[in-house]
Amino acid sequence: MFDCVGTLIGVSQTAGFLKNGKLPRANKAVLADAIGTVEGALFGTSTVSSYIESATGIAQGARTGLANVFTALLFVAALFFSPLADMIGGEFKSSGLTLRPVIAPPLIIVGYLMMKSVTQIDWDDMTEAIPAFLTIVIMPLSVSITEGIAFGFITFSLLKLVSKKGKQVHWLVYLFSVLFIIRYILK
Repeated sequence: MFDCVGTLIGVSQTAGFLKNGKLPRANKAVLADAIGTVEGALFGTSTVSSYIESATGIAQGARTGLANVFTALLFVAALFFSPLADMIGGEFKSSGLTLRPVIAPPLIIVGYLMMKSVTQIDWDDMTEAIPAFLTIVIMPLSVSITEGIAFGFITFSLLKLVSKKGKQVHWLVYLFSVLFIIRYILK
């Protein structure tokens, strides 16, 4: 759920779909993601989910589902070119690591496009900046959007409480923070 919501917010921010900090019809987007995940599991595929790489398409002007149709068609076409890509620069092992240089440039571009949203963070307010920084850093280190969001929620709640700004925080943020802490304790 948090991977989906985190991706939706990031992509919606890039596309300019957020209205007063909220995503209209977010429930439909989350429902579509959930149905795709369940159907994907039933067919034994990897998780079918919204993906942050959509920010790349949005940066190039994509705003409708038609871009996704073309992405799907290009993925089907890529199946036929996969052997060629493997011959040119598939993967190789070095010092126990598997390296895939072919995918590095697109990932760098996606990362660059995702970083544009950090300008929306109030870096002068430590109760906002520190949780945002931890969220940004924890995601790649843990390879999980959910872990980054968990650390962000927990530190955000704690810093707001300690700085006596606790009333600025919605009660759901506190609830999720407690649930995340319980999750870490029971892990």
